Amino acid sequence: MRHSSHAHWLVWLTLLMAAVLSLLPLPAWLSYARPSWIPLVTIFWILVLPQYYGLFFAWVLGIVMDILYGTVFGQHAMAMLFMALAVNQLHRRLRMYPWWQQSFMVLFITGLYELTVIWVGSATGRLSPSLLYLLPAVTSALLWPWLAAVMHSFRRRFIVI
Repeated sequence: MRHSSHAHWLVWLTLLMAAVLSLLPLPAWLSYARPSWIPLVTIFWILVLPQYYGLFFAWVLGIVMDILYGTVFGQHAMAMLFMALAVNQLHRRLRMYPWWQQSFMVLFITGLYELTVIWVGSATGRLSPSLLYLLPAVTSALLWPWLAAVMHSFRRRFIVI
């Protein structure tokens, strides 16, 4: 018999791994296509454990991302908040979708995140708006099925409920 566990340390470990992946140096031509690792992991945890992780969780992660990336204070926090709101509203439907439909929805949700970051960045004069900045949403959607499968296996192995 398996005992239920609240191994929520796994959530923070996966977010730490996502932060490391998002900070690893890449060649300039490849850096435009870097997946949005932290938003992807956040989407997963909000999707599977909405009773524990939601808007406040995403907002705090956004503040941490602002500090981590050295961006305008609140830029990523607002983007993560919008993204979490979308996932929170759609989580019951998203969980029932097959992987390819989930990927399509992840494209739109991470696209919303990226558009918010671009909007705030261009409003403050730090970014010049370009469609090239939406490329991480595409790579994130392409990686979603594999990331979700790995994260589900970690969740089952460590019995995160």
